Amino acid sequence: MARIKNQKAYDAARMKLLDVGEAVIRRTSFAETGINDILKEADIPKGSFYHYFESKDAFAMAVAAHYSNKQVEGARRILSDPRHPPLKRLKTFFETARKDMKQRGYGQGCLMCNLSTELADEKPEFQRELKQDWRNLSSEITECLRGADLSPLGLAHLEAPEAADWLLNAWSGALTRMKANGDDGPLRLFMKTVFKE
Repeated sequence: MARIKNQKAYDAARMKLLDVGEAVIRRTSFAETGINDILKEADIPKGSFYHYFESKDAFAMAVAAHYSNKQVEGARRILSDPRHPPLKRLKTFFETARKDMKQRGYGQGCLMCNLSTELADEKPEFQRELKQDWRNLSSEITECLRGADLSPLGLAHLEAPEAADWLLNAWSGALTRMKANGDDGPLRLFMKTVFKE
């Protein structure tokens, strides 16, 4: 690989492509997203895409990892906050995600959910990336729940990792229904069921 003359500019352009890719794929889908669409919205010259990514598939996996890293960082900030008890932190985590969906008009959903539905069964490398992304987020929830009394959630019969996975599964299903409905109803029902709102 040729030496990069300006690493800072290269890294900034690559990050911009990831941010734009996340937004565009979230609005439409991976299949409907063209490389030229990404380059145009990112204001990066045509033909330069392959300086940053080997292929469109590699780009999609990088976008998934980029999104996942931000999700995990945000989750960690909320779920490990020692000022609040574990179940309060958990509720805040889901309330924060719910507010984000409201700001997006309930139409875009979660990028990890979208990519999992669209790509996970197409190629093994997509499945591996998305599986790891889900595992990373579940691990943050697991750490929050470890040692907590899960009976208020109706999950006392589960170990912390099982409870974390169940919560993510239920939340992901609610996000899918939210996109179909175009409203907050499924998320409201999730919160009412889990936190007895």
